[in-house]
Amino acid sequence: MTRSPEPARRAGRFADVALAVVLLVLDAVAAVVALVSGLDAAGYAFFDTGAGPQTVSAVRPAVYVSVVGVFVLVSAVVAHRGGAVVTTWAQTLAGLALVLGAVAGASAGHHGGSPPPPGPGHSVPGSRCRSGGDNGECPGS
Repeated sequence: MTRSPEPARRAGRFADVALAVVLLVLDAVAAVVALVSGLDAAGYAFFDTGAGPQTVSAVRPAVYVSVVGVFVLVSAVVAHRGGAVVTTWAQTLAGLALVLGAVAGASAGHHGGSPPPPGPGHSVPGSRCRSGGDNGECPGS
């Protein structure tokens, strides 16, 4: 006697929502860990109070966060196969937000940033004096 395949089991509503919430918390923790690890690998000094302003590339942290986003999207596929509809949607939206946010963050770092500083002969009204001497050294006087 041949048995017909059983229909796909669907998770209960409470279990589905609980799984979605737990996975979203884990996703957030993993994204923060990936971001901090990426910034550390890129050379950002977190607790160095003597360091001046520094420029750190956003590419490495973006790659780390996008890898987490890909894993989140894979978990959405697994949730879909398990019949957890709420978890599937939550993981899909979280994964897309991580990947698209990482790509946007990496591309924003390549648009030039701040303008170059003015040349040595450039004077602007309201700018400071050069050496702190008399007013003859101040631009615009």
